[in-house]
Amino acid sequence: MKNEVTDYDLFGYDYSSYWKNRGYENLAEKNVLNKIFREETGIWFLDIGGSYGRLTSTYYPSYSNPIICDFSMKTLQKNRDSILSRYPNAILLAGNAYKLPFKNNTFDGALMVRVLHHIEDVPTYFKEIARVMANNSTYVQEIPNKVHLKASIKALLQLNFKFFDKTPYEHPLSNGEGTREGLKGIFFNYHPKDIKEKLEEVGFTIKRKYGCSYLRIPFLKKIFNEDIMMFFERIFQNTLSWTNISPSIIFVSKVKKGKKRNITGDLNQILLCPKCKSDLLFKSSTEAQCKKCKTKYKKENDIWDFRVI
Repeated sequence: MKNEVTDYDLFGYDYSSYWKNRGYENLAEKNVLNKIFREETGIWFLDIGGSYGRLTSTYYPSYSNPIICDFSMKTLQKNRDSILSRYPNAILLAGNAYKLPFKNNTFDGALMVRVLHHIEDVPTYFKEIARVMANNSTYVQEIPNKVHLKASIKALLQLNFKFFDKTPYEHPLSNGEGTREGLKGIFFNYHPKDIKEKLEEVGFTIKRKYGCSYLRIPFLKKIFNEDIMMFFERIFQNTLSWTNISPSIIFVSKVKKGKKRNITGDLNQILLCPKCKSDLLFKSSTEAQCKKCKTKYKKENDIWDFRVI
């Protein structure tokens, strides 16, 4: 079974434009991630759906070899110079979250933020990310929260009690993010309990939970500046993260494995064929071929293309 992928390149969508008027939400997420990663350290880090490097500053000081993996080749190409000028150790790679081109037990840390709403088959993705994570590694998962305060009040007023079960909520139409206007896209909100259970099923243990973007309300952003918004956001993150009232929930998890960690600082030594999970033969510094299925992969302008469907 092939999983659909939200392909921003198909419609020429520029994800950075989404954040032009979302300074508060950007700061709110970075506030959480800065707290998480200042206590972490390691070699390999994977930012899945990292796009134009919006969150790279939060984990870059803690990991020596960070990889930004995104399905949008155009986004990586457009932002290559900007990312590498600020984060020279970063590695840019185009790939599919369902079929990651990395060997087992490689990454000391990873995160997925603002991407899970495009993941329809969560168990398959979680199985894949668990495969590439090393023993005692840290995985950070942001959840588009189905049962946040505004949605819950609306459901109660409508006497829609079924809304509170663990079934994902599928948005009836895309909000324009990654599709043409009016076309249906892959866009889900999830119940935090459902995501917690699915993470635990593949071996992750939730160590910490954060709420995020508590004040994601348009009229509040018009009235108050970002400094005031963040003053209250920090208070809410410290006092209300045990609840499910925020639009975003962030889980910090650890995975324990009995298998040996894949210790290497060489990118070629951690890559494999995303199609059949076999070893690669590197014919040059810019070309690789799978030893088993013979699929070829290329690197252009410092960006490896491992996208498969």
